[in-house]
Amino acid sequence: MSVYLDNAATTRVSDAAKDAALKAMTEVYGNPSSLHAAGKAARELLQDARRTLCDILSAEERELYFTSGGTESINTALFSAAFKNKHLGKHIVSSEIEHDATLNTLKRLREDGFEVTLVPPERDGSVDINKIKAAFRPDTVLASFMGVCNETGALLPYGEAAAALHKINPRALFHLDAVQLFCKLPLDLENVDLCSFSAHKIGGVKGCGALFVKKGLVLRPLLYGGGQENGFRSGTEALPAVLAFAAAAKNRHAALGDNITHFKDLKKTLLENLDFPYALNSPESSSAHIVNISPQKLRSEVLVRMLSDRGFFVSGGSACSRGKSSHVLKAMRLPRENIDAALRVSFCPENTKEEVTAFCRALSEIIRQE
Repeated sequence: MSVYLDNAATTRVSDAAKDAALKAMTEVYGNPSSLHAAGKAARELLQDARRTLCDILSAEERELYFTSGGTESINTALFSAAFKNKHLGKHIVSSEIEHDATLNTLKRLREDGFEVTLVPPERDGSVDINKIKAAFRPDTVLASFMGVCNETGALLPYGEAAAALHKINPRALFHLDAVQLFCKLPLDLENVDLCSFSAHKIGGVKGCGALFVKKGLVLRPLLYGGGQENGFRSGTEALPAVLAFAAAAKNRHAALGDNITHFKDLKKTLLENLDFPYALNSPESSSAHIVNISPQKLRSEVLVRMLSDRGFFVSGGSACSRGKSSHVLKAMRLPRENIDAALRVSFCPENTKEEVTAFCRALSEIIRQE
């Protein structure tokens, strides 16, 4: 039996996404920038994919740009927005629990002369909106927050934060990291100026993402070249991956309500079947598709390996950390033993209660044996 419960790291490519990518690779494989018929056919499919995603986002087609993934989208948003507003101020606000794509970009911006305030989380992993508001200043020109924490499932109050930022400084820009939010929970782009997405978190192909840039906002590109994506993101569009992204998003969004209910059922099944002492590292009001727990025995790398040997796949935190202690759990000021033993269980719509129950049984057997 093989049970994959690491969907916050990546997901299996959906059948619809696979079929869309295959069509682009074998049938409509022209360069979308070419002027001949093959290029025109590819260009039409590219625009169809953009329309599909924009319909989901309630955005205009010129507001969405395709990228190589969430990391590029986040880097582009933060660098471009910070330097656009540099003449207005050099203060940036984010949180201590952001993905490394955000935190390391902010580290570089610090080196470039910006001042960065990182709001700490509460002990349960949530981020207090009042602390976010208190961090904003008249010279704050950029704020960046994730919608869902990729390690704990914590929901960040991005909508209220964006409105508060614009009230303090109407010319400030708000960036939302929606990598773990898009097509998993309802997304509201009101007051959001920039928003980053990743395809492989929802059944798309790795190496593809998108960046929403609010209408009327003109930013400096991160990549220069042939002028693709209306000059904002040069480089030949990865048409197979883009079509797969749109197909995966269309299917996930159509089933959004059912999937949310399903994730809640899976989380309930997980927590009801853990028959050993553990700590729950996810807030009570968190997204149900990510659950972080700390068994009171063994270190996470040992548990991950032993579970893998039995065909159950989870992680000890962000896939990008590769064994390092979680900066998110450290920021939550959890006991060392909780951090060292943390396991992240993350669901996709195809996971079943039977799989979750089998995982709990396997984990219980491992803990009883040690």
